[in-house]
Amino acid sequence: MRTTLADRPGNLAAIAAACGQARLNIVSLQVFPTTPQVTDELVVSAPEGWTDVRVAEVFERAGGERVAATRVGDDAISDPATRYLRGVHEVLEEGRDITDVLRDLLETEPPDVADYTGHDVMVLTRRDGSTLQISRAVPFTAVEHERAQAMLSLVSDAGIDVPLITPSPLHDAAPLVRQATLADIEAVTALHERCSVDTLYDRYQVPLKMPMTTRMARRLVVPDRGCALLVQVGPDAVGHGVLELDADTWTFRSIIEDAWQGQGLGTLLLRHAAGRARSEGAERLTFVTAGSNDSLLRAVGDAGFVARVERHDGNVHITVPLRDVRAVEAG
Repeated sequence: MRTTLADRPGNLAAIAAACGQARLNIVSLQVFPTTPQVTDELVVSAPEGWTDVRVAEVFERAGGERVAATRVGDDAISDPATRYLRGVHEVLEEGRDITDVLRDLLETEPPDVADYTGHDVMVLTRRDGSTLQISRAVPFTAVEHERAQAMLSLVSDAGIDVPLITPSPLHDAAPLVRQATLADIEAVTALHERCSVDTLYDRYQVPLKMPMTTRMARRLVVPDRGCALLVQVGPDAVGHGVLELDADTWTFRSIIEDAWQGQGLGTLLLRHAAGRARSEGAERLTFVTAGSNDSLLRAVGDAGFVARVERHDGNVHITVPLRDVRAVEAG
């Protein structure tokens, strides 16, 4: 549980008393000072049958503001300093990607929310001056930012945090979103070969071997029930998505090349997909991604959509209404 309170004596006691009356057991507590307010993070265990919303209502009635409820695992009650030191060990000794470790430590997995409207973005700086972005539906505190930056600086000084992917060349041309055709098979294959293992897993939810088969590439450019969209910058395809009718639901799954992420191309692609779905008569569109992927949820917020977020079999389904979306015809 996260909640913001005025930094006055007795406010936290009111939260604790409300939890006691509701039979919510507080098992861990962190206080993040942000004068003149504080952000309190409490790990609580609730009676069987309680929903996240019901727990959040207890905090709101006790005076909490900007209350957020997220389900967490057993690691959440571990000592924070120990967790970060363990994370450093995982990067230096076990070869885990620093981004994945930070996402675990900061618990960025999207919570179930009824009216998601946007993300908080933490920008961290590597030793070479490049940046790493971590985003979360629940706002970050200054303490969390300092911890994450200190950890990134530590592993960077050890020489671990170095680029592993050769990106496509940068171009000055404006990005173009268009429908894919069979002539784009090689471009889509090359795009996937430039993507990291993590980016591919977020898109497909299984380890994807490269190079991909011709059969798979063909389906990615000409799906059975829908269409494929490309983001093209200069001569290169740097983004791809498949808009499909699955039973009675229009879905969209997308991928953006690592080197081009964080530049608004995902948001551009989502907007175009929504317009294409609208032209097909769809009333809503569901974006699908892996449960650990946070960038798609952020792109949906940046696109201005109000979305309903739900979990299904390890994936996150982000559904947006299309009644106010302008239809986009094929082209």
